[in-house]
Amino acid sequence: MSYTSRHRYKNRREKNAAFARKLKIAVVIALIALIVYGIKNRIAIKDYLATYFY
Repeated sequence: MSYTSRHRYKNRREKNAAFARKLKIAVVIALIALIVYGIKNRIAIKDYLATYFY
């Protein structure tokens, strides 16, 4: 690929699409992290919830 020094301006639709793509990736990573955290601490979470239902 050749490199050009000319700046390419992005319109609002392109900026929003790039932001949506980054946001989607961030949400997926956060969801995976929460699932891993929940699996690793499932006993502590179960005990914490059990204090409210006994």
